[in-house]
Amino acid sequence: MKNVVITGATSFIGVHIIKEYLKNNCNVIAVVRPNSKKINRLPESNRLTIIEIGMEKIGDIIGEIPNEKIDIFYHLAWEGARIPYRDDVILQNENYLYAIKAMEVAKELGCNIFIGIGSQAEYGRCVGKIDELYEPRPTTEYGKAKLRAYETLKIMARENNMKFIWTRIFSVYGVYDYQGTLVMSALDKMKRNESIPLTKCVQSWDFIYVEDVAIVMYLLANTSCNDGIYNIASGTSRQLKDFVIDMKDICKSTSELQFGAIPYNKEGVISFEPIIDKLKKNLVWSCSVKFDEGINKILKFIN
Repeated sequence: MKNVVITGATSFIGVHIIKEYLKNNCNVIAVVRPNSKKINRLPESNRLTIIEIGMEKIGDIIGEIPNEKIDIFYHLAWEGARIPYRDDVILQNENYLYAIKAMEVAKELGCNIFIGIGSQAEYGRCVGKIDELYEPRPTTEYGKAKLRAYETLKIMARENNMKFIWTRIFSVYGVYDYQGTLVMSALDKMKRNESIPLTKCVQSWDFIYVEDVAIVMYLLANTSCNDGIYNIASGTSRQLKDFVIDMKDICKSTSELQFGAIPYNKEGVISFEPIIDKLKKNLVWSCSVKFDEGINKILKFIN
């Protein structure tokens, strides 16, 4: 029975990773900020231990964990992933420093595997097919800090003889998603049959359901896969407009889809196709939840 630590445990992705580990009869230590309003997201289980502590004191968890070896450490905690905090230099640098502290704690706990959560933001204004060899050129402080964390943690892991995996997650959606995303905000309006102002939505996009992400995160730590960077996406890109129309049809909504009502930002149309060949080859994995199934899961949860 493996022992796992997860920071950012009440986050959108963190909750689903915990459920995946509990389903596989593992012990999970969930690191949660004090007085978190999202703590009720965590499932009840005698294999789940909750430690309420801020990342600035992450080192203190060493004294609170039983004298059992920790096998795997997931570092998900990261403040300011949304606008306007994505360009907060001070905040993003703090996140970078906390990631370093997390690796130091993982070493003290005797972890064999460290998995960090990166972002497509590390690639910057990416266009077209994007695999793990695509040159990262982040444009936001958030993306820059994530990339810097990857580069530093990779060196630290090598020095500590620790397997290190860095995941660059593309557009994930699902239960507990942030309400301001395109998927969640559009579904909210569609349920009320409100008009929805949109860009032209002509860019290619890739959505992956959060439960599929959780399965990938579990497999990356529990199979003999190579270390390094992994793009996480469904591997099926379509025009964003098609996804929006599908949501309207699934909701049986009469909302008017006002394509073109909102101009693109100064960067213009960013159209990408994440390549996940490395993921498929190393995990023998493919996405199991289709987009319409994922939308129906969200609707069932919020109704």
